[in-house]
Amino acid sequence: MPELHFTDKTRAILDEYERCKGGFQPLPIALTKARNATLWDVEGNRYIDFLSFFAVANMGHAHPKIVEAACTAIRECPMANTAFVNPSYARLASKIKEIFGYDSIVCMCTGADSTDTATKIARKWGYKIKGIPSGKAVVLTASACYHGITISTHSLSSAPEDVFGPYVPGVGPVSPSGVLVEYGDIESLKKALEKDHEIIAAFMVEPIQGSAGIVDPPEGYLKQAYDLCKQYNVLFIADEVQTGLGRTGELLHSWRSGVKPDLVCLGKALAGGVAPLSAVCGNADVMDIIEGGDIGSTMAANPPATAAAVAALEVLVDERIAEQSKEKGKLLRELLKAENLAQVSGFTGAGMLCAAILNPEYVTPRFNGPRLRRLCAKRGLMVNSASGGNRVRICPPPTIEEDLLAEGVKIFAQCVRDLESVDDPIL
Repeated sequence: MPELHFTDKTRAILDEYERCKGGFQPLPIALTKARNATLWDVEGNRYIDFLSFFAVANMGHAHPKIVEAACTAIRECPMANTAFVNPSYARLASKIKEIFGYDSIVCMCTGADSTDTATKIARKWGYKIKGIPSGKAVVLTASACYHGITISTHSLSSAPEDVFGPYVPGVGPVSPSGVLVEYGDIESLKKALEKDHEIIAAFMVEPIQGSAGIVDPPEGYLKQAYDLCKQYNVLFIADEVQTGLGRTGELLHSWRSGVKPDLVCLGKALAGGVAPLSAVCGNADVMDIIEGGDIGSTMAANPPATAAAVAALEVLVDERIAEQSKEKGKLLRELLKAENLAQVSGFTGAGMLCAAILNPEYVTPRFNGPRLRRLCAKRGLMVNSASGGNRVRICPPPTIEEDLLAEGVKIFAQCVRDLESVDDPIL
């Protein structure tokens, strides 16, 4: 199988990039162009996108309708923050109401912003509506969760690193009585709520855990968790930053379980990958507690991002992104299973949110997720390692052409077969 080659053009960019310290250990590939599910680097090498940049490219890269909406806003009114009325922010709120049925939204810039904002809303609701004593409100999460890596959202996780503490109190997967809420274990959530429901304002959960390795909960878990929250007067918050907006074959993955969360966090694909934008959506009984000055950001809800989001939601509906994800997700799994790879023991997720579970009998220092990711990239396919190298994310844009999908599966399968025999360095 042919492999891509790199010249001093790439090396010069990588040398310059060494000064950058943000990001998630990027591969040494300098991408400069993207269209739908195809990427190109500075050398002109072509790649098939099986990553979607972590559920950002649900409508494909550089969708012309979304790009045009953002560019028009940049030319005409690039900046009008929430100190003034941005008409496209208002249209976005109406579009959310039309598609998802929520009365109100509040926009921020990133997924972490949205989960942080949902935490603020839940705490205020807990104090003002539920009557939790001041300073006691808890927002409960689940083990192995990922809601962002700012200080506040990192605090929501199971094991935040000591080097960044102290962390925000009253949030996370351990209840005040010391009960650890295990993701997918309804009994641990029930026990936590039984003991501490009087001071728990909300339970925040990913319908499918993304960063943990695309981990599926047991069938019926979300509905049972939702029902427990209703029983104990606790808000149910769905973090749909990765699972929402058609990625799993539903507009919102929580809908598959018959659940309408009290609050929904959206991000990533909300503005079609054209601009940073996130949102918390909810109904009046919760959202009306937000007052002027409670939540805001200079850059949040800016005209280019909100205009792009309105266009992206129109594409979501008009081009049947959720249906495409469901249909092509089924095809993706059929193609992968047909390769009969002994090194892969199964697949998780739904729609175009998929992970290949590497067979533990084959995982070695020479066969693992990080090395497989690099070999795939060297051969023109973008995937990502997860779960400590034991899983590989395979998440193409739902808009990917079927022939490109099949080509990508062939590259992935051959890389799986070849990896053990390939020496380092791969890239």
